[in-house]
This record gives sequence, C-alpha cells and structure tokens, in this order.
Amino acid sequence: MNLASISLLGWAFVVFVTVVVPWAVLRNRESALAMAGIPLALRFYAMLLPQIVLGVLALVTGFMEGIELFPPEAPSLLSWAASSVFLGVALLLVRPHWRRSIEEDKPTWRLFAPTNRRERRMWIVLSLSAGIGEELVWRGVLPALVARLTGSLALGIALSIASFALAHAIQGPRSVLAIAAIAAAFHALVFISDSLYPAMVVHFVYDVIAGFTYARFARELGLLGAHGE
Repeated sequence: MNLASISLLGWAFVVFVTVVVPWAVLRNRESALAMAGIPLALRFYAMLLPQIVLGVLALVTGFMEGIELFPPEAPSLLSWAASSVFLGVALLLVRPHWRRSIEEDKPTWRLFAPTNRRERRMWIVLSLSAGIGEELVWRGVLPALVARLTGSLALGIALSIASFALAHAIQGPRSVLAIAAIAAAFHALVFISDSLYPAMVVHFVYDVIAGFTYARFARELGLLGAHGE
C-alpha cells in the first residue's frame, strides 16, 4: 500500500465519500424521509446542492490528481449499444419494484415523483446533476484514487460500489442491494466504453424515467390527482 501516492486532498476525498457521506445518509435517514411530505418545488435546492458540492469536489480532486475525467475521444458504437441494453434491462427489472413501492405507499416514492410540469422540469435538472456528479464521484475519481493507494482497481471498484449503495440508503435496506448491483453494472459500462460519458447519459435517463414513472403509477393508483396532488 502506497500511502503517499495521492495528495492530502485525495485522502480527504476518499474519506469524505466512503465514510462521511454514507454516515450522514444513514444518520439522517428519518429526517430525510420526512421531506417526502414536502412538495418537490420546496425541497429542490436542498436536493440539488449536495449533488453540486459532490460534483465540484470530484472535479477539483480529479484535476489536482491528474485523473482524466473527460477524454477527448468519443465512445464507440459498441459502448452506446451496451448502454442501451443496460438501460433497457435495468428498467425492465426495476419497474415492478417501483410499482410495488407505490402500492405499499412507502414514503420514499414521494421523494422522487414530480407531480406537475414545474416539478418535472426540476426533476430533469436533479437527474442531470446526479447523472454527471455521481458518475464523476463514484465511477471516476474514487475508484482511481483507491486503486492508486492499494494497487488494486478491483478493490477501488468494490469500495465505490459499497459507498454508492450506502449513500442511497434512504431508499431502504432492500434497495441498497439493488443499487449495489446497478452500481456494479455502471462500472462495467465504464470499463467497456473506457469513458464516463455513456454512464452519465444512462444515469440521467434512468433517473428521469424513474421519477416520471413513479408519478404515473401514483396517478393510476389514485395517490395523485390527474395533474398532481
């Protein structure tokens, strides 16, 4: 293990993402769930700001550590084909889970369901910030830094998967395992494409569809009115 292979900033990033972020999410899960009763329009900035902070932190750390996050080469057609397959399979597998969450009226779905046109625009912005920022953090900078420290990219990927899943623990214990599986697939996509671009696009599209689908299912089941609550 080469403890001097990354800077103090790199160390701070690794500790923050693998320890502080999951701890904060687990510690504040109940208060975060309480936000489900607040319209998205009123909690938009509270959801957006952490994503921006993480994304900027990843950009600065990646730059200082010399990690290439935005390669000039465009991903291959194979990469985009793999991205399309991954997105289609993921949506096919998770749709029943989304509907079941609403049928059981779990509070988490209300965190992610835009209820009107204004909230749908906000949800697209949130999805874009998550698609870019989270991929920079968990598929770009973190695994690269851990690999430098340990000499093992596999360990870097494993730690990134665990951290990513725990950072989404607000969705419940069962969802953590599903999110870990999705994270592993995202890492595979990055490996295939040798780029973060396809993963960013898939992440963005997935999140947009998730929010819109939650809202549609909720309206079908009578939990939202025809044009929102």
